[in-house]
Amino acid sequence: MENKKLIKSATVIDRILKILQGFAIAGMAVAAIFIPLSLIFGDKIIAKADKLTIDVLDLELSGEMSSYLNMANVKSSIVVMLIGMILMAGAVWFCLRVLREILAPMKEGQPFASGIADKIRKLGWTVLVTGAISEIGGMLNAVFELRMYQLEKIVNPALVSEISYDYSFNIGFVFVALIIFFLSYVFRYGEALQKESDETL
Repeated sequence: MENKKLIKSATVIDRILKILQGFAIAGMAVAAIFIPLSLIFGDKIIAKADKLTIDVLDLELSGEMSSYLNMANVKSSIVVMLIGMILMAGAVWFCLRVLREILAPMKEGQPFASGIADKIRKLGWTVLVTGAISEIGGMLNAVFELRMYQLEKIVNPALVSEISYDYSFNIGFVFVALIIFFLSYVFRYGEALQKESDETL
């Protein structure tokens, strides 16, 4: 009875993950299409905007955006952002693939099949590397985005003598990876018990 529930649940989850993989591939494709479009039209579209958003702050501009931007940096900022989206969508697709590899034996009713612990550890490393890339990418994106703006034209220079920015890393992905590594050891122990049981039978 328990095996039937496991098989059914694993099958449903696998289908959902397969659909999410499709969305990740679509996200990569859309971002890849937008890269050449951004190189051709990106600065023209942004230049005509009249609203500037910095984090949670929305500014209504008295003129077109081109008056407040370093237009030479606009295209590079957009391209860096799109490349970051492609990398993150690719990382999500890979994580989903590893999860589906873990679910494969569970769909056969074998949660402690040989090799599951190694796949879970592989997932942990993927989360760790992806999280690090995400944080570094976020920092680079913030730097490139801020280099677009001529902030001295946005703020009052009589009141603001210096402009600087600070970026803090979110290390939550490290704790997630550690939990996954711990689970890999639990499953390794389960694999050993399963092997002993099979040999006894």
